Amino acid sequence: MGLMAMASAGLAAQSGYQLRVLSWSCFVFENATIVRGTVKNIGPSSLSNLRVNARVMGKGLRVASNSALVNNRRLRPGEVTGFSVKVMTNFDSKKRCELGFRNPVLVQIAALIPNPR
Repeated sequence: MGLMAMASAGLAAQSGYQLRVLSWSCFVFENATIVRGTVKNIGPSSLSNLRVNARVMGKGLRVASNSALVNNRRLRPGEVTGFSVKVMTNFDSKKRCELGFRNPVLVQIAALIPNPR
């Protein structure tokens, strides 16, 4: 299992896939957080089954996470798509939101991610 994860991480590091998050926001509700935004494929290759991963950190070591497919099933070079993911949280205070991207082939896809608005 460790070897598989290392091999996948190596593929991600060598690939030409790159994303740029154009905008994103983290909306905090009582028992959930909604992360929404738009992302652009700035790499030379299409991406299929692209998922956004959102993590919400609370006080102490509390972390909640979830992932969802982006709106377009296949994101071609230069294309922009939206994303939205709901993270259920059972802790009172949310301190920070983080996001990342992956697909079934690549464990992590390099992305330029600004601070949320």
